[in-house]
Amino acid sequence: MYDFIISGAGPSGSYAAYILSRSGFRVLQLEEHSSVGKPVECTGLVSKRVIEMTGTGSIVNKVHGAHIYFPDDSSIHIGKEEETYVLERDRFDQDVSAMATGAGTFLKLNSKVNDIKVSGEKVTVTYRENGNMREDLAYAIIGADGANSLTRKILFPGQRIERMVSAYQIDGATNMQDQDSVNVYLGSKYSRGFFGWAAPAGDLSRIGTAGFGMSRENFKNIYGKFSNPSKITITGGPIPISSLHKTSGNRSILVGDAGGIVKPLSGGGIYTGMVSGEKAAETLIKAYENEDFSEKFLETYHRSWRSSIGKELSRDLIVQKFFARIGDESLTAMGRKLQKENIRRIINELGDIDYPSKVVMQVLIRSPSIMRHVIFPKRDRIGK
Repeated sequence: MYDFIISGAGPSGSYAAYILSRSGFRVLQLEEHSSVGKPVECTGLVSKRVIEMTGTGSIVNKVHGAHIYFPDDSSIHIGKEEETYVLERDRFDQDVSAMATGAGTFLKLNSKVNDIKVSGEKVTVTYRENGNMREDLAYAIIGADGANSLTRKILFPGQRIERMVSAYQIDGATNMQDQDSVNVYLGSKYSRGFFGWAAPAGDLSRIGTAGFGMSRENFKNIYGKFSNPSKITITGGPIPISSLHKTSGNRSILVGDAGGIVKPLSGGGIYTGMVSGEKAAETLIKAYENEDFSEKFLETYHRSWRSSIGKELSRDLIVQKFFARIGDESLTAMGRKLQKENIRRIINELGDIDYPSKVVMQVLIRSPSIMRHVIFPKRDRIGK
C-alpha cells in the first residue's frame, strides 16, 4: 500500500509528488503514456517564478515583449525588463518528474487508470500497466490527469469545466526574425473569442490558435504569415479556462487542468498547476498528521489554492468573458487607444503573465473609453 497515488505526470502532479516524497511519503505516480511530457500540448511560456520553483534546464529562449496584431493588421509592441522564458515543454515535464523520482516517487509509465474507488480508509486504483491489469491502494489520490480528467469524472460527478477553448499548434521549422518577442493575433481572422500566437523557440517557431470552436481558417491565417514552414510536430486539445467550484472530496484532490486551475486570459497552466500541486501536497501532509482524509478536512486544499491564486483567476475570467464578446471593429478601436504612450508605459511597467488583472485595471482607469468597447462591443458576439 502507498500513502498517496497521483494520476498523471505533468508538472502539477510531479510537483505534488516531489513535495510528498521529499517529506518521506510513499508515492505512486501513474502516467498513461510511454514517456513523460508526450504529447506536448503547450506553448511553454513561463515566468521566472516557474524557473525558481524547478531550476529546469529546458529553457530554449527568453523574450522581453510582444507584438500584438489587431484585425486591421495594425500592431503595437509592448516590452518589459523582466524575462519570459520559452521552454522545451517535454524536457520541462521530464525535469519536474526527475525531481519527484529523485525524491523517491515510484513512477509507472504506460499505466492508464481505469477505475477509482473510495471506501473506508483507502482508495483503490485499478490501472492497466503495459497491457496488464493492476491494483494499488493508498490513503488518498491526486487527480493530475488533465482537462479530460478521469479522476474528476469518477469521484466528482456533476462537476464540470464550464468554459473551455480548443487549441491547435505546430512547431514549425522557421526562425522568427524577432527572437525577443512573441506575436499575439487578435480578431475573428485568427480566433473565435480567444487569440492566436507565434512564439520564437530558437530554430523553431510555435504557431497556433485557440478559441471557442476550432477553425482551420483561423490557423491558416496565422500560418500563412510564415514562409510555409515544415511542420515538425502538431498538437492540440481542450484547455479549461474556468475552475471548478469544488476541487477536493473524500480522500481525493484535483490539481492543474483537472480542476480547471488555469489562467483564463492566456490558457497557461504551468504556474497555476504547480501552485495547486504544492497546496495539494501540503494539505495531504496535514491530513496524514491528523489521520483525517475526509471531504471536510480536505476542503482546506480548495481554500488554500483559492487564497493564493483564486482571486486572480476569478478576475481574469471576468475579463475573458467580456473579451470573448468583442468584435473586430471594437478590437481595432481599442488597439488605437493602446497606442498611447502613457498606456503602453503602464503595460510595460505592470505586465505580469501570472497576474495580469492588475495591468488590465490600470489601463481601464487611465483610458476609461476602452470600457465602452468592452461593455458595448460592436459586431455580434464571438465567444460563449
